[in-house]
Amino acid sequence: MRLLSLLLALTLPLIVQAQADTAPAVIVQEVTVQVIEDPELFTARVEAIETVDIRARVQGFIRAVAFEAGQSVDTGDLLFEIEPELYEAAVASARAQLAGAEADRVRAERQLARAEDLRKRDIATQAILDEAYADNEAAIAAAGAAEAALIRAELDLSYTRIEAPIPGEIGRAVLTVGNLVGPESGSLARIVQPDPVRVVFSIPEGMLVSLRQEARGILPDTGLLRLTLRLPNGTVYDRPGRIEYVASEVDLQTGTIAVRSIFENPQRWLVPGQFVTMYVNEAEPPELPVVPQAAVLQDREGRFVFVLLSDNTVAQRRI
Repeated sequence: MRLLSLLLALTLPLIVQAQADTAPAVIVQEVTVQVIEDPELFTARVEAIETVDIRARVQGFIRAVAFEAGQSVDTGDLLFEIEPELYEAAVASARAQLAGAEADRVRAERQLARAEDLRKRDIATQAILDEAYADNEAAIAAAGAAEAALIRAELDLSYTRIEAPIPGEIGRAVLTVGNLVGPESGSLARIVQPDPVRVVFSIPEGMLVSLRQEARGILPDTGLLRLTLRLPNGTVYDRPGRIEYVASEVDLQTGTIAVRSIFENPQRWLVPGQFVTMYVNEAEPPELPVVPQAAVLQDREGRFVFVLLSDNTVAQRRI
């Protein structure tokens, strides 16, 4: 392919002088080919993938708060302890009631067996046998209810220990030791999972159509895009993201489509609620010819450059 060279803009007056007997000296520069990135920029918001509000499931006074604000917690770590004595007593009472119900069930079962035997020997009437059947069924039901009550009492006792349901960072305790809490008390603290995080942004509907045409309809895992973030302080985040989800419908008010992406966040630079700039670029940017800005001229028809041909003459080329 013929190598093209560009005349710098400052040589234009010299071209006019080309009618002279001697050709003027001009400065030329070879056209180079470089990888050109032209990313789309969007305002994006950081969200936590998992967030849990910690609430009390039983009523009682807080005996202990087992964490500090900002502390990292793991699943199962103790966060709050509610005074358990009332619920321990309820468990003991439920166990005693279950024992009594079990004794009544055994007695009713034996009485039924005797009534069946007496009925076979025609000593007891059918009415007596029917009553024994009813008493046995009632005893079985009572024992089942007592067992369920014990399970409920044990659950309530376990709820006096409020544990972390997910790993993450926990905020401050809204209520402290000595306060009365219950299911109506609202959130006692909040756990936020900081790594990874979700970054949400919106793209024009036309851009999504183009992407799906290039990817033959396969989104989000196409590998066609490279996602990069610019942080609020102007620095570029050093970890790439990936698209997790593309909304199935267009927002009628904005004409855009919501996109969710995932970014690793081991250094905690991304904070839920934070606004960042999302750079969406091609995974493999194209290689294009590059010319100096000074060599680009413009007239009424648009931009152009001068190209030096093989015979040392110049030609105008629109760009």
